[in-house]
Amino acid sequence: MININLREELSCSGKNCFDNNFFINSLSGDIAHLSYKGLSTEQNPNIIYPFNTLIANAKPSRIIEIGTFYGGLTLILRALLHNNMLYSSQIFTYDINCPAHLLSLINDSSNIKSYTKNLFSESYSDFANEESKKEIVSLIQNDGPTIILCDGGCKKCEFNILSAYLKPNDIIMAHDYCPNRNYFEDNMKGKQWNWCEIEDNDINNSITTNNLTKFMYEDFLSVGWLCMKKS
Repeated sequence: MININLREELSCSGKNCFDNNFFINSLSGDIAHLSYKGLSTEQNPNIIYPFNTLIANAKPSRIIEIGTFYGGLTLILRALLHNNMLYSSQIFTYDINCPAHLLSLINDSSNIKSYTKNLFSESYSDFANEESKKEIVSLIQNDGPTIILCDGGCKKCEFNILSAYLKPNDIIMAHDYCPNRNYFEDNMKGKQWNWCEIEDNDINNSITTNNLTKFMYEDFLSVGWLCMKKS
């Protein structure tokens, strides 16, 4: 069950995101931009439902978010953790740009840690350096379930690099996902989500090598996300 306040605090270009499917209907015309607590969030607002179910089931000890943007999704994730009484779970969010508006809202937060740094090399083929690798791998492999969100400058690169370090039952996700270009054009564009930056062909080798399986696949596909679990 979603806290009613969370749903009411989501705004799509100043309108109710869910009233007569306002956001979904806007995908075929002028795009409505989602915001939460005044922070821009480039997401389909219906993410709150599968993310809430995922968090309720996985009970993550930590969420690692690659690509903070303005921080709206970061705050939504914290609200969903609290919605499931996971008050001690932490969010570690990374971006190459400082999310100044988010920082002003989390000064006293003990469960959101924001970092302004580039974790990956210029070619996006590996970590930027050993220090960055050690930092992220240590977070992933700490006790308790980890959820990784790949939503930075190269989703497929982030997925391919980070999926190698998952523990069994950890979750890795990627935004702006579609199975392939034909599926995107026929089923997603103008209907569910209008961007596709990562496809199955980009990550199939990592999926096989790292023993990943689809998790809540259809639920997340409908809002432009891929969700996979380490077996």
